[in-house]
Amino acid sequence: MITCLKCKQSNVDGSSVCSRCGSRFAVAPLGLPVHSGLVAGSAGGGIEEYQRLMAERAAKQKRNRSIFMVVALVVVGGVGTVMWMNNKKAKAAQEILEQGGRFAERDKTETGGFWNCITSSEIDVGNFKGVDEIQMRIETAYFTQQKTFSDHLTTECVPKIERARSALGSLASDFPPEMKEALDKYLATLPKLQAGIETYAEKVKGRGMIKDVDGSIQEVGTAFSPEPTVESVAFEKFLVCAIPDLDAKKDIQGVLEYLATTCKTDAVKFMARVREQCGPLIQNIKKDAKAVPSKTFKVNAKKLYEEDQRQLQAWEYCGKRSRKGKKALDLEAFLTAAGEHIEARAEVAQATRETAARILGKPLEGPKKKEGEPGVTTAPPPKAP
Repeated sequence: MITCLKCKQSNVDGSSVCSRCGSRFAVAPLGLPVHSGLVAGSAGGGIEEYQRLMAERAAKQKRNRSIFMVVALVVVGGVGTVMWMNNKKAKAAQEILEQGGRFAERDKTETGGFWNCITSSEIDVGNFKGVDEIQMRIETAYFTQQKTFSDHLTTECVPKIERARSALGSLASDFPPEMKEALDKYLATLPKLQAGIETYAEKVKGRGMIKDVDGSIQEVGTAFSPEPTVESVAFEKFLVCAIPDLDAKKDIQGVLEYLATTCKTDAVKFMARVREQCGPLIQNIKKDAKAVPSKTFKVNAKKLYEEDQRQLQAWEYCGKRSRKGKKALDLEAFLTAAGEHIEARAEVAQATRETAARILGKPLEGPKKKEGEPGVTTAPPPKAP
């Protein structure tokens, strides 16, 4: 009920005018009449309470908006920070990859030029399957210019590896610390390559003499007979020099067995001594000169001569086996350095990929295994019907 303040008449709730005196009731901002008992019968107290509530609501809304703005700023700032950090990582990783690219380019142009020179062909050292292939390539190049190959290596190829050492060495100061160890290992192989090819160039100079001696063995040996000719006398002296305890050999079979065993064990060492110490005895023979047989000629000629001359086949076997072994020895130092070089070259590339992946925080994917390699299963072939 609403009580009129003027005449004290009780009126129905919701009335705006007193039913007795016609006085109007005080109305709150919401349009509802103010009850007389709100604040000690005063309508002003209800208005003040309403205004306080509205002020609290506005303050709460303002506070909520402020919190929302702070949260939004934090989120935006966090996203921006993450993006900035990711961009920074991406830039650092890109710099690593570019540095690795500069190394690869110089390796290809500078060191690659050296490999092309010593093999006389356009090759990529990364495609070599092993040092045996390197030896084959170099020996093939040798056969294309046997007389000038040593000078070719010294005057044309060695300067290329010297330039490569300088060009690749200049990268060391700018290389990232994480990749420095791999680069240092690579750079250490370059002087070894140079020393190895210089040694090889010096050794191939003597190959002409080796072939000359081996040819003389066959030529003079073919003319060997019990008759004291110039060739027969020279070859008998050669046999005495080449085969220790020749007088203890009962017949040609003993000589053949000795040559087979010795040359199968170490043909290089045996033939090196024979060519150096005994070779001159059968070279530059003056066929029109007077033959002067040794005291042992008659006995040895009778004991060692045979018509089918099997010992010439034995000497040919020893010669070929020693020349093949000597080729490997001639290139031994270089092939060892080449193996280290190829390994170090791959390690620089691997260090580049690993460093970039570590900066980006991504796992480095290993090379995919090919079918047939360990750890790779292949489907069994279909069974025949």
